[in-house]
Amino acid sequence: MSKPRGGWHLVAGILAVLGTSLALLAGPAAAEERADFVLRSVGTADDDTTAVDDDRALVRTEDGATHRIDGANAFRGEGVLLEYTPEWGFSTGTNIWGAEAALVRTSDPTRFRIVAVNSIRIDPSRGGDTEIPPNGLVLSAGPGGDSDPVGFITDHFHVGEYVTITRPTSVTSTEQAHAIDPTAESNPDGAPYPGYRGPDQLVVYTPAYGSSTGTNQWGYEVIVRDGVVTALSGADSPIPEDGYVLSGHGVMADWLRRNAVVGASVTLSGHQVTIHRDVLTSIRNAEAAVAESEEVMQRAHDAYLNVPLAQARDRLDAARTWVRRAEDARGTDDQAALSYVDEAISAAREAYYLAMPARPADARGMWYRPVETSVEEIRRTLDRMRAAGMNELYLETYFRGYTIYPSAVSEAHGLPAQNPAFEGFDPLPVWKEEAAKRGIALHAWIDGLAVGNELGDGIGPILSTHPEWAAVDRDHADDPRPHPSANGFYWLDVSDPVAREYFLDLMVETVTTYDLDGINIDYMRYPVVEDWRKTFNFSPDARRAFERTHGVDPITLDPTDERWELWQRFVENEENRLVAELSARVKRAKPSAVVSAAPEGGTEAAKVHQWSDVVDVVIPQAYTPNLEAIRDTVAEMAGRMRGGQLVYTGVAPLYQRLPVFDSVRQAVGAKELDAGTVIFSFGQASVPVSEALSSGPWRGRAVPPGLRPVTAVKALLTQARTDVDEVYLPRDGIDSGVANALHGRVRDIVDDLSTTASAGHLRALTTRLLRLTEWTERQRDRGAIAPPVAANLTRQFTEARTILDYAIARTMR
Repeated sequence: MSKPRGGWHLVAGILAVLGTSLALLAGPAAAEERADFVLRSVGTADDDTTAVDDDRALVRTEDGATHRIDGANAFRGEGVLLEYTPEWGFSTGTNIWGAEAALVRTSDPTRFRIVAVNSIRIDPSRGGDTEIPPNGLVLSAGPGGDSDPVGFITDHFHVGEYVTITRPTSVTSTEQAHAIDPTAESNPDGAPYPGYRGPDQLVVYTPAYGSSTGTNQWGYEVIVRDGVVTALSGADSPIPEDGYVLSGHGVMADWLRRNAVVGASVTLSGHQVTIHRDVLTSIRNAEAAVAESEEVMQRAHDAYLNVPLAQARDRLDAARTWVRRAEDARGTDDQAALSYVDEAISAAREAYYLAMPARPADARGMWYRPVETSVEEIRRTLDRMRAAGMNELYLETYFRGYTIYPSAVSEAHGLPAQNPAFEGFDPLPVWKEEAAKRGIALHAWIDGLAVGNELGDGIGPILSTHPEWAAVDRDHADDPRPHPSANGFYWLDVSDPVAREYFLDLMVETVTTYDLDGINIDYMRYPVVEDWRKTFNFSPDARRAFERTHGVDPITLDPTDERWELWQRFVENEENRLVAELSARVKRAKPSAVVSAAPEGGTEAAKVHQWSDVVDVVIPQAYTPNLEAIRDTVAEMAGRMRGGQLVYTGVAPLYQRLPVFDSVRQAVGAKELDAGTVIFSFGQASVPVSEALSSGPWRGRAVPPGLRPVTAVKALLTQARTDVDEVYLPRDGIDSGVANALHGRVRDIVDDLSTTASAGHLRALTTRLLRLTEWTERQRDRGAIAPPVAANLTRQFTEARTILDYAIARTMR
């Protein structure tokens, strides 16, 4: 599998940051190694804070020095001054070669107090990666450039002094559309793609094109009516009869994200698209956020959801107050008006999160590559995870060919015992003990067959020591040296018996030595490439094994030979055999351990059903900003599996640097289909993300159903009884006599649930749940239960049955 996590695997998504497209490359072990990319260099700014066509804020120090801020929450390049807000993360993540100043807010929305200045020019022991104040920001300067932003900070920023930051109050931005109502002939660069929208293109769709754009999920779209942005979208947007859709991909998607907020005015003159936004636009955008939250709260009320609506109403009232203050300030103090707009949107979003339901049986996980080298650092990170509402941690324990712990298995094979970054410290028992204290299950996330990376540390320790263990592509079949695949990875030969035993022993050692809750497998298939000459695995062991069975050396075959398909199936079966044996050995050593897989879209996802007998939980990588596409991915995966697996949704909004609001919505993008969510990755988490998750869909405590299914079912059914008492009865959603009968029926099932129950006993309970569902629907039909209440109960009973079916099929309790 491949996720954007710490090496570089290509996934079908584009991350656009300040006009620069970055292909999302990686597997769960890929994106922790972030590449900085360069933003444009600029000179020292003048004093014009309202300049049209310049959306950069101006910072001024006490001694009168000024500089424009070139962007926000992006990877820092040379010669730029960036602003990092709490949405970016807990710290800036920058290197030591720049300069940074941490600022905290004051009662004046434009005035900030300097609380830290970090630069090796000032103090060689203090460089980058400055912690971002929750109530402030960090200004970060990249070295170089004509304006010397590093010098601007080191020469003019002093702890205890103040700076002012003024934002532009009117911005106009113009781009040329690549096509209007495109066809394959009129826009050949877009011809191969849905909607005829090509890479990095801006396309306009009018009603003459059709009813919708037909685009895929890898872009960003804006609906315009009467010259005003009325809605934001992701893919295949409906085209309004009285307007049009602006659709962007890559750099053009990012341009739309920055400029086309709800309420912005749009002018279309030929192919020229002009977007204007000002203080009034910002106020209209805040009003739209208030309206959206009102709608969500009303839906929660109408659905009889057990959510803290009183708190949500308080926050919505606060949002309305801030909007009124912004309207009053507009024209007299526009900087204050913009600050009030920020407060209004923040309060409206808080109301939205509070109106979101939180499931009592729910996997709430994140992947994470550890960097902590002390007990104190691990505790701090786990405190942050607990604050976000997490109950599962997928900790990368094996990457770059190293384990994070001292491995006896590795030493026995002449390999380094441990990743040198952790030398002298075994972090894994600390992670396990401290995670358990916080109610967080710990899974070992492993890189599988990917044992080195040209974009990381090179060939890695395994193939450096044992080059004979290398998987080989056809082009290098007779070359004894390891060679990387097209995506830069080195791979382990699954057909080499010694290499297999090393890998399997290592995985069992990881889980059993530290009593981990599960193992999450990644990179367990060789990369799929279009050029058959670069396919894997033509190692000597694989070739001999195939020849023994089929009487021919596969090196003599090509796709025109009917036996080529036999060879492809052989390689596939070797991968399957390894996964099956890994699962069997882990389960023998620890039967309660969860074996999970997170397949990448495409071939890997299409083949994951071959692991139905050996994998407990499947976590498809639904790495797209489009919520509908996320649901489609999860639904397709659920349909492929045949072994009673639970399906969690794997999303990557944090790695993609999506706004907090979008990140939270992705976390619940497929809640009607899944049993939990795993987010990539905690390395890009932040205080605002944590607060949003923990006040919304990850509110309160939840039981991970994959790990403790029986307890999860108890939590579900107990919540159903609580909902009756706290919501349905007080709001006359259920007849009191029926409520008493429901209480008794549910209590009887809960009392019969046991973690030592036999499969037969659990099957009987699923039958009783089915009967309870049918009884609930009959009570609805006779008017004793309101339809929304019956829908809630039916959903909870169905979820409970699904989890019990998993407990039976996977022999988990």
